[in-house]
Amino acid sequence: MNDLLHSARLARTARRARPARFARSAAALLGLCALASAHAAHAAPTDGPSQPVPDPGKAVASSDDTSAIAVNPANLSFLPGTELRWTWVATGSASPLPARGHSIALGLPLWFVSTGLRFDFIDPPAAAPIDSPSRWVRWGLALDTGPGFAFGTTLGWGSSDAPALDGYFSLTSGITLRPATWLSLSAVARDWNRPENRLNEAIERSYDLGVAIRPVGGRRALEIGLETAYVENSDPDESGAWVPRATLGLRVPYVGTLRGDVTLRDLTTGGDPHVAAMAGLDVNVDELQLSAGGVFGDAITKNGTGLYFGAALRSFSEQGVQLPARVVRIRLDSTPGVRRHTRFLQQLWRLAEDPEVSGVALVLRAEPASSLAHAEEVSDAIRNLKSHGKKVICHLEDSGGRSLHVCSHADTIAMNPAGGLRFSGISSSYFFFGGLLKKLGVQADIVRIGAHKLAAEQFARESGTQVGKDDRQDLLEQFNGAFLAEVSAGRRIPAAELARRLARGPFLAQEARQFGLIDRLAYDDEIGRVIDEVMGRASRVVDDDPGDEAPERWGYSPKVALVYLDGDMIDGESRSIPLVGVKLAGSYTVAGALRRAREDRSVRAVVLRVETGGGSTLAADVILREAILTARAKPLIVSMGSQAASGGYYASVAGGPVFANRSTVTGSIGIFYGKVDVTGLLQKLGVAIETFRTTPRADAESLYRPFTDDEREQLGVKVKQLYDRFIARVAEGRHMRPDEVDALARGRVWTGAQALERRLVDRLGGLREALAEARRMGQLPDDAPVVSLPEEDTSLLGYALSLVGLSAQAQGELAKATIPPVMLDAARALTPFLVFGAERPLARSEFAGEISFGVPATAREDEPLGPAARGLEER
Repeated sequence: MNDLLHSARLARTARRARPARFARSAAALLGLCALASAHAAHAAPTDGPSQPVPDPGKAVASSDDTSAIAVNPANLSFLPGTELRWTWVATGSASPLPARGHSIALGLPLWFVSTGLRFDFIDPPAAAPIDSPSRWVRWGLALDTGPGFAFGTTLGWGSSDAPALDGYFSLTSGITLRPATWLSLSAVARDWNRPENRLNEAIERSYDLGVAIRPVGGRRALEIGLETAYVENSDPDESGAWVPRATLGLRVPYVGTLRGDVTLRDLTTGGDPHVAAMAGLDVNVDELQLSAGGVFGDAITKNGTGLYFGAALRSFSEQGVQLPARVVRIRLDSTPGVRRHTRFLQQLWRLAEDPEVSGVALVLRAEPASSLAHAEEVSDAIRNLKSHGKKVICHLEDSGGRSLHVCSHADTIAMNPAGGLRFSGISSSYFFFGGLLKKLGVQADIVRIGAHKLAAEQFARESGTQVGKDDRQDLLEQFNGAFLAEVSAGRRIPAAELARRLARGPFLAQEARQFGLIDRLAYDDEIGRVIDEVMGRASRVVDDDPGDEAPERWGYSPKVALVYLDGDMIDGESRSIPLVGVKLAGSYTVAGALRRAREDRSVRAVVLRVETGGGSTLAADVILREAILTARAKPLIVSMGSQAASGGYYASVAGGPVFANRSTVTGSIGIFYGKVDVTGLLQKLGVAIETFRTTPRADAESLYRPFTDDEREQLGVKVKQLYDRFIARVAEGRHMRPDEVDALARGRVWTGAQALERRLVDRLGGLREALAEARRMGQLPDDAPVVSLPEEDTSLLGYALSLVGLSAQAQGELAKATIPPVMLDAARALTPFLVFGAERPLARSEFAGEISFGVPATAREDEPLGPAARGLEER
């Protein structure tokens, strides 16, 4: 059932991301207004038999809870979650207004509709014109058409022991239009079917028109509503009755909302109008709301003055009373992949802003990041937690360098006494397939630009060149420097001393403590004790499950689009290869996501998150073109993750600010082109090939012969042209001279810190800084939501495996259990090369089988973190 409700919530979120058809909505609103005017020929008393128990302070244009069933059924569409509400209005016996009694309402948002059921038990005072008790059952339905427009209808059945109040069937319909985050417009037609009782007496139609505004940046802090009701009258001798009303909602920090409404009555009598008012306070305590206030005014009379009480149980919350501070426990059993890494960061950012969170306990049973660059971003999130006054505790079991990097900034690191820190330094492994291909009778025939373009060497040589060895060693030294700087600052150990200690690893838990790499030893069942000691008091420890919150603003909130370029870049649509864990970023898919973000008026800024070592040069150029067009239309910020190299760097130079982590792998500006000749392999298999051609170069890209000298020479010319185009694109995007770019290019790989010194990136910073810059440039508030594009998808095989219960994590475990690790890494190295084919020039950096920081990741997958991750990207 939880999965079903979660799917429903996701489906509703996806639909609400679609642009509203405001023109059609406005036409419908005007049409209903015209309908109201057309029937405004007669008048009747304003307090009819269908009058519900009043909902204090709830406006026609802004009643987004279950009060909408009676106030405006269209607003049920905006109900954030399930709600059960009770209201009791008690006036004195001298009050002439019949609306007194109890109401109970239950509302539930579903896939395409929101629905609710309400019971009104009317017990009018003796002085009211209608003095017999009655009962009403109302069933509300609203279409989920998005946050900018809503339409709904309520069906009502009235019954009573008095024949004049029995036998009613009523229809009430409403629409709401929210063209801005601060403005809401509504129209409601009540009892438009003129319901009749058992005596064949009809209830007159009435019409409400209302407007509500939130003048403080569209926030709930202040809400003002103005509306008027018009009641028809079948008596030709009397005119229509207008009943204006004003509502106010004012947020009271750390309490809830102060609510009130004022209604002017008896405007058609010729004398002074009479006032009926309600005022009170909604107190919000997590998912509970308690309400209380008074009912007063000369329309009610002094002796008729009364009060009201209410309570609501909800699956969502509003700002209110702060609960006792708690420590939130987050457990990681697998290493996050690219998108799950983002959700993990957003989870930590949210906890930093939560005033009810005093600490965060990270229980790490796998590495918390898949790369050093990702570890930098998690470390930044931990420092952000601490800057907001939160304590951070890490508990490790069998951990590696990335866990040490992240947790070095925590207030304390505890480790299972039977565990250890399997880390003594950074290493890397690279595959060379030249010898394998030679034994198979396959010859790689590759042309490249730049001695540092090392990706080509992996398929043509049996070992690396000296240039390659020097480059790879330098990259490791850069990583090591960044790693030591971070851990040294966190653990307060001088970098040189830290390097000496780490060189003596790997460490058992007791040894790690002796060397000052962790603080204490504790079993899993002792984590609570550790937390209490760090917090200095007994703490309430809970798993993170934030639940839903009532939206802060109306309509389509301006947002930031986070567009992922993740995986080897290929032409066409994105896809993935299950089991081996290879993701392929299709040019059509990523370009389409950029186009959507550019054309969506609610998107004010775009962050292009680059997580790729490149691939097809054509794919890179297609994506860059869309990025350039997007940067011309709205702010575009590039955030480089683990790597943004070769084609990934090519796609990053659209002209907007470029952020990179210190350990991001970038650069690798170069091109290579080649194929393999498999004739030797076929001969060993006893296969002969005869080829016929109309021109000498008709089969130049064939796998069944090597390039000729002439073809190789011409191929070199083409590769040089593509390289020059690469240089020109970078020079234009980075505002550099081509010769300056060429001096930094030739396939050379740089870290983010080195790239900053060479003007290849603009700033050092992770995703948090990039999103903050996007909000600043897009003139968005700090809490502007983030929408991720393109939507996550999977291959047909991956989908089939998920149907039988094999998640991305389970598929990774299955692959590790059935494929030897060395063969799995080799398959990952070979798969992209085979996917690209022989006819594609490539802008791709080389594949490192593993840049090791100790214990390998348990799994890398992009499944949600569970309840804590739901909806994070849209908040």
